[in-house]
Amino acid sequence: MGALLFAALLVLSSIFLSGFLEDEKEREVAAEVSKLTVAAEQLSLRGAGSEVTLELRIPEDVKVGFGALPGREGEWPADAHNYYLSMGGRESFHASSASFSGPAMKGPAILGSGRHRLVLETAIEPETGRLFVLVSGSESEGLQGADEEVDEEVGEEVDEEVDEEVDEEAVGWV
Repeated sequence: MGALLFAALLVLSSIFLSGFLEDEKEREVAAEVSKLTVAAEQLSLRGAGSEVTLELRIPEDVKVGFGALPGREGEWPADAHNYYLSMGGRESFHASSASFSGPAMKGPAILGSGRHRLVLETAIEPETGRLFVLVSGSESEGLQGADEEVDEEVGEEVDEEVDEEVDEEAVGWV
């Protein structure tokens, strides 16, 4: 009887610990992503032509979409004021006062795992007059459009190159 009780407690403890670790990872990702969302919201207040460069680290097996809701990446620009986090089968979505776009203003920006050096720039979409924050970076840093698959290994290739060039909390206003 004692062994059965011990086994049950062990199983419950491992389930609790697993859930706790997943929640902690989600909090870490949300804190990292907030660097971008806060900067984007500040840029939106400044109007067109504002720009900021920053660095994000997205953990393994995590995807972040700016300007979209999970599974609705084709609905841009209707969902441009949203962003989502996808990790381990769990998805969460959030609203922002900024409207996000990929670099060509043709859809959302999707980031896969890895280290990303990004440029955020505000621009007005000529047909609607709507202000967007364009999220761009080099192709080698894992920034993908909504119609492209996210390469989960891209970030690992970039880490070595960027480690020497960028310090931990690199953020620069232009």
